Amino acid sequence: MLELRQSYHALLCSPAQLALCRQARSLADLLAALRTLWGVAEANDTALLQAIDALNRETLPDDVAGDMAGIWLPRLYRLRSQRLQWCLPDGPATEPFHDEYLIRCWQSTTLNQLITPTTAVQSLAACAGRVPKAQPAGFIFHLSRCGSTLLSGCLSELDDAVVFSESPVLTEVLVDPALSPRDKRALVQCLIDLKASLFPGRRVVVKWNAWDIFQWALLRDIYPAVPVVALLRDPVEILASHHALAGRHMSGDPSLACVAPVFSTSRAASVLDHRIGVLEGLLQAMGALEESPTLARIDYSQLHGEAIRQVASMFGLRCPAEGWLRMEQRMQSNAKLPGTRFEPDRARKAAVFSAVEGQIIRQRLYALHRALVPQPDQRMPLSEALHAL
Repeated sequence: MLELRQSYHALLCSPAQLALCRQARSLADLLAALRTLWGVAEANDTALLQAIDALNRETLPDDVAGDMAGIWLPRLYRLRSQRLQWCLPDGPATEPFHDEYLIRCWQSTTLNQLITPTTAVQSLAACAGRVPKAQPAGFIFHLSRCGSTLLSGCLSELDDAVVFSESPVLTEVLVDPALSPRDKRALVQCLIDLKASLFPGRRVVVKWNAWDIFQWALLRDIYPAVPVVALLRDPVEILASHHALAGRHMSGDPSLACVAPVFSTSRAASVLDHRIGVLEGLLQAMGALEESPTLARIDYSQLHGEAIRQVASMFGLRCPAEGWLRMEQRMQSNAKLPGTRFEPDRARKAAVFSAVEGQIIRQRLYALHRALVPQPDQRMPLSEALHAL
């Protein structure tokens, strides 16, 4: 293998070298640029590619990881090895989900496809303090299929916001049973700081995964003053959506069993019984969120344009006319499939379950849902509730 370790490390920490390499429009162009930078004009393609592949698989020293702060984006966390993979960002995310944004980053430049550095998760300690501390503008929690993707997508259209919508690296750190709560607090804060530092002038909004609500105490301990929106929906409609396409937390994924007992399938009599139990646990967790002037609960039925505008205000985000126009256009599309027109489907969802199944769902879950969403004659108008924040 070519001895390129020092050159590889220097590349990772040099904005100037990386900018030069990002200009490459083909693998041949990129390899030519690297030969020049690394002084290995005689190396053939095979030898150079083999050397880069080996270096990508090495765990970088802490000092190199620290120097990458503010340049590279933490992309993926592998629980078994407790290693992080990194990529270069490609502008702020507007995709429905953060993993789709990461795919765009990978596809946007040959450099991201060839250079894929790896660090130990513990190396984040070397990054702490290398970038400014970030105070997120707002958090979005939800029960899943409640309009959170619509809300986060609309906020991502604002010029002073950057939205991390269900960031894989954040949730995988939170669900790692080998990490202590203290470790998780430090790592989550550092990861958010690192992510935020890549988008100066923009305020961070984090949309968490549905199961991350069980990490509320830990996250609130880190960020006690961050405004929070908690989204919910008619339980029949939520479960009907998962009947068509089950999310990770409704599929019996064993990796979530350490998050909360509701994710264990051992006691469930059926798939529907398991999913009812999961949603029951999520509703109970949402109900346990302490009442606060920085917390607003919103039902899917309330999630209209004015509500979204007021959430932006609650998060301290500017919503000028051009930003509002982009949000209005976003609201016309399917939240998960931009470019596809949104078609209301409440009636179809209501017909998914038999009369007996529907009755079981209502008996188990409707009281919990109603407790979080007061009846219309008792409910403060959303505009007033959010304005009070």
